[in-house]
Amino acid sequence: MTAAPAAAFSRATFAFLGELAAGRDKTWFDARRAAYERNLVAPLRALVETVGARLARLEPDFEIAPQFNKTLTRINRDMRFAKGGSPYKDHMLALFYRQGRKPLDPQLFVGVQPREAWVGLYVGPAQLAAGAPIHAAIAHGARDLRAAALAAGIGQTDGNLLATCRRYGEVDTELAGADLADFARGPHLVAMRRVPAAQVVKSGTGFTAQCARQLETLFPLWRLYAG
Repeated sequence: MTAAPAAAFSRATFAFLGELAAGRDKTWFDARRAAYERNLVAPLRALVETVGARLARLEPDFEIAPQFNKTLTRINRDMRFAKGGSPYKDHMLALFYRQGRKPLDPQLFVGVQPREAWVGLYVGPAQLAAGAPIHAAIAHGARDLRAAALAAGIGQTDGNLLATCRRYGEVDTELAGADLADFARGPHLVAMRRVPAAQVVKSGTGFTAQCARQLETLFPLWRLYAG
């Protein structure tokens, strides 16, 4: 009998990602595809359905379809840019942005990787370039930016980390956020919280509700970057 899809991330989720981090090949992956669907894809889809419904109340144009190339990233690497490496990533993400604007919008996201989960806001070069809305927010709307940062807990104990990054949760330099110019540093920026794998597993389906609340606190900041 085929095991039922998981509604929450489990030890098996993080163990599977840990195996991918070791550099597995297609033969290995194909033999474990059912486990991939059950322990990783299914709970991520369930999370998108719940979190997306809540975010759509704040922005009706958010992409919330729990599908690959919509909200779900693929586990396969683009081998044009990873020649000689593993054909698989060791993480997956759920991304929320306005429909048809993925390259243009800041993105609220939830990601899982071998040791932790990421919940946050990713801001790319397009949203940090000269003339982007965030620069007007810094120059003329400092009160709104400070309020959004406060709502997100930037610079607070147990709040969101603000940092420059390579992509999503891959942090380079942590920023205090006390200087408003920190919110325009790049070329990539992230405001996020890291959740240890053990805590995610212990929370069960409650982790999804935690993600929804977290992304809701980041929405005012998302709006300032989105314009």
